[in-house]
Amino acid sequence: MVKCSYCGKEAALPFKCKFCGEYFCADHRLPENHECPGLKRYKEKRKLHPKGWIYEPFRYEPKTEKKKTTKINQRLVVYAILVIIAIIIIYESLT
Repeated sequence: MVKCSYCGKEAALPFKCKFCGEYFCADHRLPENHECPGLKRYKEKRKLHPKGWIYEPFRYEPKTEKKKTTKINQRLVVYAILVIIAIIIIYESLT
């Protein structure tokens, strides 16, 4: 078992901080909970070069619903044509 670098408690499932590389228990796994020095460096670097980072926070943009009427209308036209062809074939076979 690994000991938490912050509180010293043994952790059955340790978490490795991606900012400082230390191992922590479930209570201190977040950088804010173990006063991570690597997080401060990360934030400073990000302020210096904000456009050089790949990650952008997710923004919620509601998607406009696509109109399904065109597909429904196309299907109705195809079905109508098939019905008309079937009626013509049946009518021709009877006469």
